[in-house]
Amino acid sequence: MLSASDWIIQLALGGLLGTLGQGIRAVAGLKKLHDQVQQQGKELSDEFEPRTLLVSLLIGFIAGALADLAMIGSDTTAATTFKREALLPLVAAGYAGTDFIEAFMSRYLPNGKKRNGGAPSGAPADAGAPPAVG
Repeated sequence: MLSASDWIIQLALGGLLGTLGQGIRAVAGLKKLHDQVQQQGKELSDEFEPRTLLVSLLIGFIAGALADLAMIGSDTTAATTFKREALLPLVAAGYAGTDFIEAFMSRYLPNGKKRNGGAPSGAPADAGAPPAVG
């Protein structure tokens, strides 16, 4: 049986590894954004929104923590003996799981877009799209 502190440590570790995975993804997105704004003769600071990056990293944390919960399953003894082999899947969960969570949020949460994730009617297809950060 895991204690409350064991659960907190376990979820924090999974979340931090998920944040690392999302951070890797964000670096690639920032490089792409930098190249795009450079071609347009703009500054990166004109297009980059730190809030979007922070939300993205938070989503990576959540994806990693959820993946960690899934990996524990019913074998709670595995949670107290964390294995090195479990690190990479949690980083990958932050990288890939963020896409899943963002797609879910854009489809089911109100944000001014259509329920199918498209732009509002009458707007260009890329209207309201967040800047590329990952």
